[in-house]
Order: sequence, then C-alpha cells, then structure tokens
Amino acid sequence: MAFEQLKDRIRETPISTIISHYMTLNKKGASLVGLCPFHADSKPSMNVSDAKGMFKCFACGAGGDAITFVKDFTKVEFVDALKDIAGKLGLPFEEYQKEKKKNPKMDMAFRVLNASVRIYKKVATQNPEPYTSFIEKRKLNVESIEKFQIGYAPGNNTLKHYLESVPEAERDFAQQTALDIGIVRYNEGRDSFYDFYRDRVMFPILDQSGQIRGYSSRAVLPDQIPKYLNSGESFAFEKNTILYGLNFARIPIRQMDQVIIVEGNMDVIMMHQFGFHQTVGTMGIALSDHSIRHLSHMTKNVFLGMDSDAAGKKAMHKINSDFMSVGILPKYLNFEPAKDPDEFLLTEGRLALLERMEKAPVLLDVMIQELIPNSGLDNIDVKLATLRRVFEIVSPLREHLSGTERIIAAAQLLKMNSDSATILEDYKNFLSKLRDKAPILNEKFKVEEKELEIQEQELERKKEQTTSLQESGPITKPEKVFLREIVCHPEFLTQPNRDEFLAYISHPEVKRLFQWLVKIYFEIDEAEYVSIVQDELSTGDYSKETRDIVTEALFNYGNPYNEKVIQRMLKDYKLMLKMDQLKVKRKDLVDRQKSSLTKNEVDHLLIEISKLDKEILNLRNTVP
Repeated sequence: MAFEQLKDRIRETPISTIISHYMTLNKKGASLVGLCPFHADSKPSMNVSDAKGMFKCFACGAGGDAITFVKDFTKVEFVDALKDIAGKLGLPFEEYQKEKKKNPKMDMAFRVLNASVRIYKKVATQNPEPYTSFIEKRKLNVESIEKFQIGYAPGNNTLKHYLESVPEAERDFAQQTALDIGIVRYNEGRDSFYDFYRDRVMFPILDQSGQIRGYSSRAVLPDQIPKYLNSGESFAFEKNTILYGLNFARIPIRQMDQVIIVEGNMDVIMMHQFGFHQTVGTMGIALSDHSIRHLSHMTKNVFLGMDSDAAGKKAMHKINSDFMSVGILPKYLNFEPAKDPDEFLLTEGRLALLERMEKAPVLLDVMIQELIPNSGLDNIDVKLATLRRVFEIVSPLREHLSGTERIIAAAQLLKMNSDSATILEDYKNFLSKLRDKAPILNEKFKVEEKELEIQEQELERKKEQTTSLQESGPITKPEKVFLREIVCHPEFLTQPNRDEFLAYISHPEVKRLFQWLVKIYFEIDEAEYVSIVQDELSTGDYSKETRDIVTEALFNYGNPYNEKVIQRMLKDYKLMLKMDQLKVKRKDLVDRQKSSLTKNEVDHLLIEISKLDKEILNLRNTVP
C-alpha cells in the first residue's frame, strides 16, 4: 500500500534527523539525548538511537519510532503525522497519499516475472556450458548466485512455452502482459511469440521490497550483440526509481551509516560477495533525483566507486554534483590500476579496498586539484578561466561554508592577487545568475476527503478497541517482567517449551503479543526485528502500558543470553507466572467468599482457597 511505502522511507531516515526538526538533541556516547517533551523534564532523560530507530524516555516511559514521536509531539493522528514528516524530509506526500487499488495487469506482470525467475534459475541448475563458463570466469560463488537469483535464459523459447501452458482463461492476458513488459516479443511473419532473452545470463532487477521488476542480461556466446540487453521502461519497471541491490543493502546502509555506489550488476554482486553489503548500483550513467534523495535520507556518508574509464568518471561527477546539492560531499574510491570494483577485489582483495575507503578523499577536492594547471599560472586569463570552472563544480553547495572555503583555497593555489572578499563576491554573482535560470518548484500537500474518512474510521475503531482494553485491567508485575524479557531477548522463543507459558498468561494483550512473536520470529531477518515489532505496536491497538513496556525492551535489545541462562530464566518465569495466576485466583475466591449468602457456598469456597494455599506454598518451596 502507498502509506506502507512512505513508512519505509521514513524508517530509512535516521530517527535523530526527524526528531531534530522538533527538538534539540545532543550527543552522548552511542546515543543522542534531549529534554523529554512528554513530561516536565529538568535534565535530558530522553534517549534516541539511530541504530534501532527508536526514542525512549526512562523517566516517563514514552517511547517508540519516529512516527510515534511526531504523533505524540504534535498531538495529531497517524495520517497527519506522516504528512508532517514528509514535509520535513521533502518527500512527495501527495503521491503516497493516493490509495493504490489492486491492478490486475500489475498482478499478472508480477506472476510472469516471478515465473521467469524460477525458469531461468532452473535452467541454470542444469549447468549449460556458456553459463558455467561465465560463472567460473567471474568467480561468482554459490551464495552470490542464490542471493541475486542469477539464472540463464536458453535459446529455445522456454518462457514462451510456459505462457502457452497457462490455463486458457488467463493465457491471452498473460501473453499480452509479457509482451507489454518486454519479456517476450511477437513475430508477425510467423504469428507467434518468442523469448526476448535467449542464450544470456540473467540478472533479475528487484525493487526495494524484493519484487522483480525487470532484467539485466549478459551475452555469453561469441559475436553475440549487444553485450548487455536490459529491460525497457514499462508500467512494471521504472528505471529511475530502482537501485540495483538496494533490497539487500537497505539495512546495512543504515546500520553502517554509509553507502557505496558503483555501476554495473557484477560490481554490486562482487562487492556484496566480499562483504561490502552497503553497496548499490546505478541503473544507468546517473542517479535520479528520487534515488539521490532516498539515499541521502538513509546516510550522509557516500562513497562513489564508478569505473575508472571516461564514461565512469563523467557519471561519477554528475552523481557527485547531485549529492552536493543536498549537502552531502561524497568520497572518491579509486580502483586504479583496476578498471572497476569487480576487478580490484579479485586481484587486490577485501583488505585493500577497506584501506582505500579509510583514505578516500572527498571527490570535490580531487576534482578541484585536477583543475589546477601545472603551468601557465602567470597568465591571468588561465587563472580566471580555471577559477570559473571551480565556481561551476562547487556551485551545488551554494554559499555553504564547505564550498566557499574551497573556493578561497583554490584561489590561493592559483596565486590570485584578489582578496578573499572580492573572490567570494564574484562567486555570489555567479550563483545569482544560476538562480535566475533555475525553475521554481512549489510542492503543495493536501489531504483528500477519502483519507480524512479513513482517518475518522480509524479513530472510531481505536475508541472501540480502547474500551475493550480497559476492561482487561492492568498487566500484573510478573507479566510485565516476562513481556519485557521476551521482547528484549527473543532467543527465548527458540525453546521448544515456549508454548507452555500461554497457560500462565492472563492478560489478553500480553498473550496476543507473545503468540505473535512466536509466530513471526523464525520468519524474519534479525536485523529487521526492532522495526517489525514497532510496526506491530503501531498497528496492533495495544494500550499505552503495553507500548511502554515493549519500547523499553526494544531499546535494550541486542545482547543475547547464552543457552544456560535462558533455561534457568525460563524456569524462573514459569514459576513466577504460575504463582501470580494462583494469587489472582485466590483473591477472586476470597472476594466471592466475603459476598456469599449461604453457609454451603462459604464452606465450598474455603475448601478451594485452602487448596490454592497449598499450591502456593508448594511453589514457594520449589527450588529453581
């Protein structure tokens, strides 16, 4: 859904970046701290963790993700919180706002594309010689082949035959859809379809969520033209919205707070194979504005590792300029004497690349240095022309100090006689001429009536849910301890006796959350655990008490227990919950006994109370 995509974009932005739009944060160790706006805070008690995408106040209990913060801080509902954050981050809220209805044609395109991946992978497992030769020559390991779903398209129209096997009711629709997305073509002379990709190694191009959208293919037969044959634009594939490998790199980019941008599928694959999982690849010679903004919200540390040929350098300079326009100064990864990252890693290895990353200079500084001539500095026209070129490449930074300081330094290298103030005044005049030529963009956000209606329905639903939750009563202390530990240490969920705890949990929210954790824990990537639990908190209609317990646990998540500790603590928790359950039952019986009207009923309840007392005493005497 549209808003799910916007939530993903927001989550990829460091939470501190978003919260800093609303309050002041200061660095403290690995976290940031600030005065909590949700209670009368006299000292910074609110902690913000970019690594976990969470804020937590250990004084008042407030906590959650960025959306929760904005909702509570601005006292608005979910949709308005998304709108407010989108405005702060420069995201096109109105595009996400439109409810995307199910599109049968898109669904069929995904079915055809997903089937093609399975077909090409199956063909590859049969080890056709051109495919195996390519894999061996490029040193691709089994893990990379599986991870990137690399396959092989044979020359016998395998995909066409598959489409002909589709049930008759959908066959024409499937063939037409495959034709529209360009994966098959139509031969008018023979009145038949044929596979567009034949005798080629196939690299599926996946979107951020992991859905295949198109292909990049590589020729492997002698004299096969063209060498690379890629999907064209279609309703299913918009090249400027996709970065190759981002579906795998999304989490590492955020965790490592850096991204490496290369060109070409093999460069991305080989970088990942050597452990540089924060790498993405361009889908052409440049990055779209969409991709620049997307990556800039994920990290401010950018490494450009394009090919060392003329085309690669030209693309790198353009991408560098685009990042500078959003205030980021990318660093330059030099692979020479190798021509690209693929060749460099195979000849020099991982440690050599790590060393080059540590020493990587800011690309802008390299470009300025290359402009300074080795001779002719006694010619004023040469110096002025060179300074003007410096103005051009620095201009995306506008009047930011990181740009103006470099201009002054370049003028000194050029041995200019003019003072710094004159040079900067000339630079400002240069910028003003650029501004006069620049188009004025004015994005307006508006909330559609349909979304307001959805918002009202959501409010009504939450009122009903809140009433139901209030009837459940508070969470007992043992249940709080158990819930906090299970969320903070989900390794408990790997134990075979975990389901036994359901019999001792009384509160419906704790039981529901525990059952949900058991269900999803083995199906998710550990790196996404925190964000997935946060999603459940925001959409699962839990009480504030439950949310506070869980957010505190998530904030402390990350230090797993060993097997011995797990076994001991599970035994303790089981006894603790059972004892609590018996005490609750005893209190209920005592209350009933006090209000009983007959002697028989009182005697019966006293017997039941006596039985419970014996059980409680036995539990107390149990040695963990």
